[in-house]
Amino acid sequence: MLPETELFSLVVPVLNEHEVLRDTYATLTAILEGLGMPFEVVVVDNGSTDATPADMRSICAADPRWKFIRLSRNFGYQNSITAGMLAARGDAIMIIDADLQDPPELIPAFVAKWREGHDIVFGIREKRTGESPLRVIPTMLAMRFITWMSDDVKLPLHSGDFRLITRRVRDAFAHLPETTRYVRGMIHWLGFRQVGIPYVRRGRLKGESKVNPLYLVGFMFNAVFNFSIKPLRMFSLFGLSVLGLTTVLAVVYLVMSFLTSPPPGVTTVLMLLLANLGVLSLGIGVLGEYIAKIYAESKRRPLFLVDYTVNLDVHGVPRSPGGKTLSPVEALPTSRAVNDAELPPAA
Repeated sequence: MLPETELFSLVVPVLNEHEVLRDTYATLTAILEGLGMPFEVVVVDNGSTDATPADMRSICAADPRWKFIRLSRNFGYQNSITAGMLAARGDAIMIIDADLQDPPELIPAFVAKWREGHDIVFGIREKRTGESPLRVIPTMLAMRFITWMSDDVKLPLHSGDFRLITRRVRDAFAHLPETTRYVRGMIHWLGFRQVGIPYVRRGRLKGESKVNPLYLVGFMFNAVFNFSIKPLRMFSLFGLSVLGLTTVLAVVYLVMSFLTSPPPGVTTVLMLLLANLGVLSLGIGVLGEYIAKIYAESKRRPLFLVDYTVNLDVHGVPRSPGGKTLSPVEALPTSRAVNDAELPPAA
């Protein structure tokens, strides 16, 4: 049984969530206060262009338990939740989106699993309601494709970023240096004691989703190329199959040349040439994706830059798995240091 003095951290990535942020604050605060333990909420703004920063300035001024990290630009969803997890001080750290499509009322159930001794508690989307089939069906197919293709570690089907991890999992996660990130896969790769909680994902009550079909395609391929070499193996098998078929056809044509007049071969040659071109193009494309990953990793750029923070303690917070004492601001790469006078005005 964990002591009641353990700190619970909730990471909330946001991007242009002005319409829902006040409701999100009220809903999450009420649920977290019901846990009966100290908590903090770390909101990470991934370059919002609406009133989200001003809203958060106001919320943080009224409630110091809410903290704010403003990134210098949009570094992508995966990097924004990475920033939040690295800055969180909690003994348990949980991720939830500001739109609350993942039900926040399940937070106590996640905490209960943590108290039972699980290091990773992840949500499993059994069903999605309140969303268009044109959005749900491609998403579900993409999740199945990612799970089927994964071979580095088998990823649970329909798991998302709605999850809880312990501090030791976060510290282990901090050792992973990948620049192109698939965070849920990276956390599953770490191992430890894991358990899933099934739930129904609902539609947004306000605002619009920031996910479009192009993002979904990019997300799917990023997950596959980060956690699988199956595309390379499939291409190799396909190439061997084409080579085998070509060998069989060569033998057939050789036999036919002795027994009878061979059929006109112009069409066959053209088909084989086009098939060969298709195989080569596909292979070059697959290799290009992996080479692009290598190129991105070789640059070793920081995952994100922080413009400013609000309500984050900058003194004596342990951050490094190696034992060095770092503050959240020191742990996160920052573009500049600011004081209260430089912050944007509250809403």
